[in-house]
Amino acid sequence: MLIKFSLVITLIYFLSINYRYYIMEKIKTILVPMDGSKNSFKALTKAIFLAKKCNSSITALFVLHTAFDNPNMIYIPQTQNELKKVEKFLATAKTQVTKNSIKFKKEIVFGHEAKEIIDFAQKGKFDLIVIGARGRGTIKQMLLGSVSNTIVHSSQVPVLVIK
Repeated sequence: MLIKFSLVITLIYFLSINYRYYIMEKIKTILVPMDGSKNSFKALTKAIFLAKKCNSSITALFVLHTAFDNPNMIYIPQTQNELKKVEKFLATAKTQVTKNSIKFKKEIVFGHEAKEIIDFAQKGKFDLIVIGARGRGTIKQMLLGSVSNTIVHSSQVPVLVIK
């Protein structure tokens, strides 16, 4: 009885290790949506850890929410100032990723955050989205919705939410 039990445990352990390696081989491109928050940097830190284990690349995506969803908005001075902040923020992200010898790309898009992230992930054929959770209270979250919540429920790409 004890031999059968230990054999089953060994088999389960062996299968779980093989499954982990199988998953690790499948994750080659990781998308990290960033918004300048502490949570987005936490997500980036976890993505770096995964990328090192899986030999993956990381793409940082920043979505600038505009009232008009119009690319011509980049010529308005307020948007130019915002773009400078975003570029500085993404430069910090690039430094963190590349010092770990991981391939890094950055993208800035305009539009509604959740929709743009989902579309970008699907069009780019990413293997995983790693996103930070906002620390909002439940009432606020019910009233306003949540980008990470929408992505979890709507994305066809697997999502890892970091709290």
